[in-house]
Amino acid sequence: MAPYDAVSPSSMDAASTVAFKEVLAHLASGVAIISCWDSQTPRGLLVSSIIGLSVEPPRFLFCVRKEAGCHDALRSARECGVALLGATDREEALRFAGPARAAERHAPERWRLPDGAPPVYRGGLADARCRIDSVADAGTHSVFIVTAAEYRLTPGPPLVAWNRGFLNAEPPSAPANFSERRPAAQMSSKGR
Repeated sequence: MAPYDAVSPSSMDAASTVAFKEVLAHLASGVAIISCWDSQTPRGLLVSSIIGLSVEPPRFLFCVRKEAGCHDALRSARECGVALLGATDREEALRFAGPARAAERHAPERWRLPDGAPPVYRGGLADARCRIDSVADAGTHSVFIVTAAEYRLTPGPPLVAWNRGFLNAEPPSAPANFSERRPAAQMSSKGR
């Protein structure tokens, strides 16, 4: 492997960009579907850039490629849905991973499409109705910071993005000094 200073961001050429994309592909992360409305049309995309930003207030941070079909609708929206995907949600992840299966998205047996709220995935480990607080420019992507107004948790193993594919992760065993689990605040699972 080349030394760390072999490529600086200011001197990145096309080959360096491809090499850095490979580095990013090897960063394991959870995956989520971000949903919103585009006028009367439900929209959504899969992200692997989502992280919990803070507990007070309850915030997520995620990034969306500016060329993504849903980017502009999401940028214009006031609210979005966040569905954290579990090990059993691989097919849903694939529906939202690119444009090839866009026609299969938001089917009523898998999604609730309420008036006045973002689309809600009926599966997953957790979902949240979020207010979009800020959007920052980050080169090829926009960085979204959103605050959860309502959320629901269904514990289980996560779906993990790694090396341009998905892995199922097993829950870790509790460390010896871990004595208590506190339930997360839960929103109603009505309609799931």
